[in-house]
Amino acid sequence: MIALLDTNVIIRFLMGDKNVKYKDLRGFFESLENGKRHCELKLIVLFQVIFVLKSFYKVQKTDIAEVILNLLDYKGIIVKKKINIRSAMKLWRDNKMEIVDCYLISFLAGDSQ
Repeated sequence: MIALLDTNVIIRFLMGDKNVKYKDLRGFFESLENGKRHCELKLIVLFQVIFVLKSFYKVQKTDIAEVILNLLDYKGIIVKKKINIRSAMKLWRDNKMEIVDCYLISFLAGDSQ
């Protein structure tokens, strides 16, 4: 059974939350980055991370897109339809559209793997 990544864990890591053991979180994400540990990232969690970063933390969408694109490169993060998500993130970063619309466009326009 594979573990699932949770929105709160991702947000706490990305924002450097000092209320949790950030050092442990950093180590956890380093193990995902180098593929020593594996977790699945569900699309709904990814969209929730984007929403929280944008609405609560007021992070610019270009920065959000870059951080998500970086996470998608982690060897241990398993994401279904990764090609579509990458395409959607780039489309969203470069246009005035909602992320869900960008995902639907990328899904229809590209490989629906």
